[in-house]
Amino acid sequence: MKKTLVAVSVLGAFAGSALAADVQLYGILDTGVGYSHIDMDTSGVDDVDSFEMKSGVGSGSRWGLKGTEDLGNGLTVGFILENGFDSDDGSEDSTGVMFNRESSLFLEGSFGKLAFGRMGALNSGQSSWSKVGMINAFGTSYGEFTAQASNVFSLAGQWDNMIAYETPDFAGFKLFAQYGMGSNDHENESSSDRFYSLGVTYNNGPFAGYFAVDSINYKTAKFNPGEWPNNGDDVDDSLTVTFGGSYDFEVVKIYLGAQYFDEVRLASIGGVLNQAGDGETMGDLITPINEIAKIKGYGISLTGDAPLGGGRAMFGVGYLDAEAADSMDRELSDNQIGRRDFDIKRYVVSVGYSYPFSKRTDVYGVASYMQDQTDTYTDDGTDEWDPSAYTVYVGLRHRF
Repeated sequence: MKKTLVAVSVLGAFAGSALAADVQLYGILDTGVGYSHIDMDTSGVDDVDSFEMKSGVGSGSRWGLKGTEDLGNGLTVGFILENGFDSDDGSEDSTGVMFNRESSLFLEGSFGKLAFGRMGALNSGQSSWSKVGMINAFGTSYGEFTAQASNVFSLAGQWDNMIAYETPDFAGFKLFAQYGMGSNDHENESSSDRFYSLGVTYNNGPFAGYFAVDSINYKTAKFNPGEWPNNGDDVDDSLTVTFGGSYDFEVVKIYLGAQYFDEVRLASIGGVLNQAGDGETMGDLITPINEIAKIKGYGISLTGDAPLGGGRAMFGVGYLDAEAADSMDRELSDNQIGRRDFDIKRYVVSVGYSYPFSKRTDVYGVASYMQDQTDTYTDDGTDEWDPSAYTVYVGLRHRF
């Protein structure tokens, strides 16, 4: 009896706190099936055909808690705790990180919004701070080989120990600033990557615009043996400049996005080049370690969506043109045997359709084709190979 009374008291206290803080449980379940064909166009690497159940193709499956509390005098405190998981097998997206998508605490008022914790960069697709959906109809979703932003742009992803600031709205303009201090126990130290970002958005009726500049201050190479240079000198920092916008013509909404990037890791861009084959990634075929291959170049995407048959049709094309970054022009050590000089061109086209069964549930389908054209240069000459992939996915998505 005493245990029951204690339990009731605890639940009652929690309920009272929840009501005061306006806490909300929310999430998305997204599960589907898909067929993909990957042709690596490389001797000794077989084509891969697969038909499998997939989670989070249209939207990453997730659950979260968010809440706010009115502190008075125009101040509000709030939080977002969001976990990503695979709905096809129940596993977490990131082992050992419970709230991998976002874990933030913020204060909001007439001065704007100030947030602290683990958050996504402006150039990312998994956070309340993400903005790439303003310049691409597919966002960062609908498959590994679609005309989505992460296949033609270098995206910065999530960062621990971040401070983020958003200004109030000034005639449709908002300014953003972010600083990621690096990993725990190495915050603001040369032994940890750090992140900087500045951005601006503009919204006025049917038009929305976005511009952002970000940089990763890479950790000193002596803390990453695979990095170039590996003599303890500073590593060249990355730079991306991303811009674009959308215009709603009512019958169709058009999105245009572009990005210039330099000294970004090849692994920060998705697609065929980062697919594995017999224990070897295409990055390994270009350079010794995919994670430290650096590129420079630009990407462009032209996408759109339109109402059709009670649902929404999506379409888009993307183009990427990149080459080895200047930092790759270094002498290789004995354990770094690979090709340092390379060019990459990518073409991708996608079409899709989603149909709502209700305000919270819809079914979708998407088909895509991606073609890469890659040249690698060695003392022995030039190697040319053109990996490609095409996919078809169908999924069911429910929001709660």
